[in-house]
Amino acid sequence: MTASLPSLDETQQTLDKGLVCYALGQRDDAIRLWNEALELSPGDARALDYLQSVGALAPSDLEPGVDLRPDGPEDGVGLSTIDRAAESLVSPFRPEPEEVDAADGGVTDIGADTMVADVDILLGDAQANKDSGDFEVALKNCEEALRKEPDHAEANELAEELRQELNAIYLKELEPLDRVPFLRAADSSILELSLDPVGGFLISQIDGEITVDELLTILSTFDQFRVLSSLHYFLVNEIIELR
Repeated sequence: MTASLPSLDETQQTLDKGLVCYALGQRDDAIRLWNEALELSPGDARALDYLQSVGALAPSDLEPGVDLRPDGPEDGVGLSTIDRAAESLVSPFRPEPEEVDAADGGVTDIGADTMVADVDILLGDAQANKDSGDFEVALKNCEEALRKEPDHAEANELAEELRQELNAIYLKELEPLDRVPFLRAADSSILELSLDPVGGFLISQIDGEITVDELLTILSTFDQFRVLSSLHYFLVNEIIELR
């Protein structure tokens, strides 16, 4: 009898688990998982890219003519594919790169006064949305402000308040926590979601047996807001149901 091929979903889940380990500093576990993914799907471009990115795969190990790494910095910030993916897991806010004046090679003044005004407007919108109960929209306002000015104290404080508010809302909708999440979406639909590492790892743990409470315990090392917001997204978009 011919052995069945592993599903693309299984390979993607293994890759996502490795990316989560890498983001948490568990490099050896990440390499082990990416090698497992490569065994499941030999020649998988993403697995090869991740392994080469961390120095676990030499260019000579690749097929002739295959070069997964760019010649220079990507996006002007010197981050590889895996670095950017891991950074999105542990550091959701990264400042926009400064604009460079090609004429003299110097940094263009993008207008500090204009940026401050933009941040103030966004914070005003965030506060108004918070007051009206639109916490998710208010948080998006804060996140946009933090992309412009990551160290803005008021924006960081308000964003944290909003995350706590949303944590309570998301947790409430999951109660009672002894219910079990079941996947409703087909594997093909899930793969089209382009989940971040937290979402990918979370979806891989939903097996129709683990309760919500157990799931939250398994992912307790991750940022609680990102876990709860992912579960909220899966629930409202009918990717999962609770029984």
